[in-house]
Amino acid sequence: MFITFMKTSQVKKIKSESGFALLLTLVVISVVLAVGLSLLQVTVKQLSLSSISRESTIALYTANTGVECIQYWRSIPTYRSEFLSGPSNPPTIQCADENPSWSETTTLIDGSSGRYLYNYLYRFDIDYGTAEVTDDVCLETSLYIADLESASADIDEDISSAGEGLVTLNCQAGGICTTIFSRGFNRPCDQLDSIFTVQRELTIEY
Repeated sequence: MFITFMKTSQVKKIKSESGFALLLTLVVISVVLAVGLSLLQVTVKQLSLSSISRESTIALYTANTGVECIQYWRSIPTYRSEFLSGPSNPPTIQCADENPSWSETTTLIDGSSGRYLYNYLYRFDIDYGTAEVTDDVCLETSLYIADLESASADIDEDISSAGEGLVTLNCQAGGICTTIFSRGFNRPCDQLDSIFTVQRELTIEY
């Protein structure tokens, strides 16, 4: 039987190499973990931005639907006459084949020479029925319309309290003044207090 004895220097060398290998392993693992966490963070941010972009697009398309809808009904002579007839009973209209969930009419100006400025506010729950939109989305539209064809003075109406896209409505005498505000949301009308609600608004004047 042979017994091999190692020198003290050889033992110290083996321990030193083992310690270096352990340190190198820890460094490599730390680097790989840092890179992995960085990639995970970038991926999460990309997914978040993609989701926000998608919800923003839904809200924008909804707002655009409102603008086109109100423009369409405003262009029909019989409905235009109803809009201008007075605030007692706003005409029944549809947007995206949906009836309004509620509507409200306000007389902003009731002065001389037929100077009337009416605000018709409609709210719709729209179901697009697509893979991109799996639930109802909310649409609010405001139509400001005034018949100034026989008026001799312009209208400068302060609507800042209404929270619309404009502070003042400027309507020139001699024509029919029309301003449309359309607010599109990515969620149903009864869920607008959610922190995930995205709103986009479009304004058109003519």
